[in-house]
Amino acid sequence: MIFKLIYPLLIVLFFISTFINKNNLFSDINSSVDNFNIRFNKDIQILKNEIDFLYVTKKSLPFVNYTIDDNITYFNIEGNGVYFKNITSYPDHFNFYNLKEAKENLNSKFDNSLLFIVYNSVESFANKRQIVYSNNFSKVWVDTLKNGSLISNSFKNKRSISRDNTEFSLYNLYTDKIYNKEMFTIIFPEYDYFNNSQRLKALWYFDFNSNFFAKNTIMLKNTLDLDVSIIDGDYKTVYSTNGTEINSVTDINNFYVFPLEKTNYKILVEKENMFQLIKAKEIFLIFFIFFLVFYINKKDKLKKELHSLKMINKIKSELLLREPLTSLYNRYFLQEEMVFPINNCGVVLLDIDHFKNINDTFGHDKGDHVLKAVSNCIKLVSIGSADAFRWGGEEFLIIFKDTDKETLLDKVNTLQNLIRNLNIVDNYKITASFGVIYTNIKDKSSFYSAVSKADKNLYTAKKTGRDKVVAF
Repeated sequence: MIFKLIYPLLIVLFFISTFINKNNLFSDINSSVDNFNIRFNKDIQILKNEIDFLYVTKKSLPFVNYTIDDNITYFNIEGNGVYFKNITSYPDHFNFYNLKEAKENLNSKFDNSLLFIVYNSVESFANKRQIVYSNNFSKVWVDTLKNGSLISNSFKNKRSISRDNTEFSLYNLYTDKIYNKEMFTIIFPEYDYFNNSQRLKALWYFDFNSNFFAKNTIMLKNTLDLDVSIIDGDYKTVYSTNGTEINSVTDINNFYVFPLEKTNYKILVEKENMFQLIKAKEIFLIFFIFFLVFYINKKDKLKKELHSLKMINKIKSELLLREPLTSLYNRYFLQEEMVFPINNCGVVLLDIDHFKNINDTFGHDKGDHVLKAVSNCIKLVSIGSADAFRWGGEEFLIIFKDTDKETLLDKVNTLQNLIRNLNIVDNYKITASFGVIYTNIKDKSSFYSAVSKADKNLYTAKKTGRDKVVAF
């Protein structure tokens, strides 16, 4: 009789295990695809960094040794092609961007998948004047540019280009009209203002073959043990790990589908089969758990309870009480751990000056580096004598305990100088404004009252010029 009861129980456990494995697998797929998008965005950032580097390292060269063919004036510089269209007078000098060298540098990072870099500078819409730079000099460009614009000829699909210079456009796989190679193009547009209206100023073209996706796609397959494909907006396969030539995807229901961020491309992960969900070790685990229930003794239970308690304390300490980016305390620490009263207390509220400009100008990654650096400065002056919080955004709170006014001001001035001397962003000085009060704190109510007073001093510091300390 007992075996008749055990048999259906094992069947139930079998399906529960299968269901859990499927959910875990889908969670792993989501997490791995997120990491894929992070790596892809890092690759895009590498391209933008190369553009910035080319602008910095551009050279002014004399306008000599050129050839004229109808409306095109062109010349070759160390394998780089420079093409001027519809210019009415010849300048003494022009800006030279070494795209060939940039391509070699980028291919060391992208496994030789970068085919061409083209920088198309639109000088004037009215006269259709253009300057086109290419990393590969060829007279084919002359014939292409004679009767048309590189801008209109290169856009196979009619889609708007982002007006935000931090964005990019990724176009469908196509066969290049100039070199007859299958590629896809990542485009970075640039805009300026003319007569109070925004207009397209220039475009950076990075043309890749399908191997641009290989490294990240293969990494995704190795993590999930499932085949992965990249398709464009027309469902044409750009790259696949299954080793077969697939021109297009006919049944998308066979895949988990995820967007490739900021593009019309999609990431396809093949759906798992039963053999990938149920393996011998899972079946063995079901039996092991079933029999283990009858043999667990009190000592093992106690160990598990102690282990669980340690894990809970560790999670509470590492996750609940601290803000993950800076490792400073968060407001949950105030609710659960902070002990009152606090006598002879210094309350310091500081705010990084113009932090939004850092994010907008240099990117959020650089902004995170600034937050970490400032928090490290705070840790230096607060070790053993204070509790430090990330209070919100770019705002930090420090509670100095059992101190006097002179010592408090010395530490605040030291912290101000440490922040001034940070060298995180090139040619950009980082500063902070401080609001300081000295008081006794009896309970949470008086704590928030003290923080409010420090905030008023901080507001005064910011209003009167920033990079200041307003105290007491």
